[in-house]
Amino acid sequence: MGLDYWLVHLTWTIPPAALMTVAYWPFFTRVDVLKLFTLTNIAVLATIPWDSYLVRRRIWGYPPGAVCGLTIFQIPVEEVFFFIVQSYSTGLLYTILTKHLVLPAYLLQRHSNFSKNAISLSLFAGSGIGVACICAGGSATYLGLILAWALPVIAFQWLLSGHFLLSLPVRPIVASVGIPTAYLWVVDSISLKRGTWVIGEETKLGLYIGKHLEIEEALFFFVSNVLIVVGLVTMDHALAISEYKLLVSKPPEDKPQTFSQLAWSYLSTRERSLDLGFLEGMSAAIDKLAQKIVDDLVDEAPDRETARANVQETSQVLHWRFSTKRSWMPLYNYVESERVDSKVGVSSPLITSIALLPVSRLTINPLLELLSGFEMDLGFCAEEGQFPIRTEEDLEVYAYRVAGTVAASLLELVFAHYGLESINADASKQSSIIQAGEKMGQALQYVNIARDIKRDAEIGRVYIPTSWLHEIGSSPSDVIARPEDPKFAALEERMLQKADRMYEESVSSIDQLPREARGPVKTTVESYMTIGAMVRERRRNGAPVKGKLKVPLWRRLGRAWKEML
Repeated sequence: MGLDYWLVHLTWTIPPAALMTVAYWPFFTRVDVLKLFTLTNIAVLATIPWDSYLVRRRIWGYPPGAVCGLTIFQIPVEEVFFFIVQSYSTGLLYTILTKHLVLPAYLLQRHSNFSKNAISLSLFAGSGIGVACICAGGSATYLGLILAWALPVIAFQWLLSGHFLLSLPVRPIVASVGIPTAYLWVVDSISLKRGTWVIGEETKLGLYIGKHLEIEEALFFFVSNVLIVVGLVTMDHALAISEYKLLVSKPPEDKPQTFSQLAWSYLSTRERSLDLGFLEGMSAAIDKLAQKIVDDLVDEAPDRETARANVQETSQVLHWRFSTKRSWMPLYNYVESERVDSKVGVSSPLITSIALLPVSRLTINPLLELLSGFEMDLGFCAEEGQFPIRTEEDLEVYAYRVAGTVAASLLELVFAHYGLESINADASKQSSIIQAGEKMGQALQYVNIARDIKRDAEIGRVYIPTSWLHEIGSSPSDVIARPEDPKFAALEERMLQKADRMYEESVSSIDQLPREARGPVKTTVESYMTIGAMVRERRRNGAPVKGKLKVPLWRRLGRAWKEML
């Protein structure tokens, strides 16, 4: 009886699994738990017969002094635990790296059938080689057992989800396989050198990577991690189809809740039944999201007339979209029905995004109010002395239009998705929560204004109310000319205090949101309020304004972990 193998776990396999678990703990969802639990169980059940055969044939061996002596089908319990911890760790890494992906967008086939078919043939050919090696016996036995065990399963997964896998970003997939594979190569090399486990001399090729890593062991860890990752990709493919069906439907439609319902929905859906126009529009919308295309509607227009035309056409598209209750409308329907002149200038990705709006879950008024906020931006003209934020009331109206409306639409989607029953609420309570959300949106906009006084001045805009400026004997033109003048610091603080008051009035309502939405909303709000603290800190330190003030990544992650927890 020995504890050497358990020492390997305590030293090498358990720490990274525990570290990732602690780091990701607040972000775990029920779906994440179900996927990892299912994957780990399948991996263990599929590996035990194969591993038991290897042990009985003495292809794998475990010196008595390295294991405790407890076995399952002649497999040391330490080895079974290895399957569990490897499956969990690799699966969790994949989950972390792909957390940000909007899965339905990757249902769009981005590669030809040739790529998928070529890989399929390679996998089946490799399986045949594995069978041939087993039949030949001798030094090729271990290699053949690895190929014949793993490649048919990967091939089956590939037939189900190959197109989806090819559409996913390459980096998280490669990292999910490569990082644990390289790590386990190191662990295996150390363990082989220590004699924690041994490989039978008669059934291996005798080829090494480095001094101690058997070529078969290197292949085993690679293909086992591929099995894990492709298995999770297949599960995500099923989830993507389920989410797609929810997106293109009108509520109420039951979302598959059980594993069997999800599996049946997946196996019964064919790629040809998917609406490619919807998927193309979703993909384009996601690609443009990071480019702030809505702000570009005004800020990036070549002139004011074009910007006004952009806002007017966007309003027209919104009215067209909400005139029907279809789950979505292709862009060409709008172009045909309205005979749109392409010279207007609104970007097609924006129109496509509007065409994709889930109008059965939203109301049009907040979106039209948002456009009214853009029209207020068009009222600025420093050359002519036009500054539309004349009073504090104007400031409040503007903040509501450009930020409060966004919060209202977000909460409409939350309630449409989770339902009032998730928080034991009625319509009046929902309305009060949405009103609180609008106040919170205003608070965050005040923080944004305080942060960007100099940046706004550079484009001829002053969101500090003119009445505030008159109180200190100044004017918007003075802010345009000298935005870093110390006398404006008091007004910057006044703006932040206004944000703090609105925040305090509305923050408690976040705790009334459905549990699934509560953490992400609180994280976003608290991260943004942190910017206000950084503005004050910058002022105290007398630091010059350089670019757009952002919360450092480490601070955002810490805030997210705390609030999600």
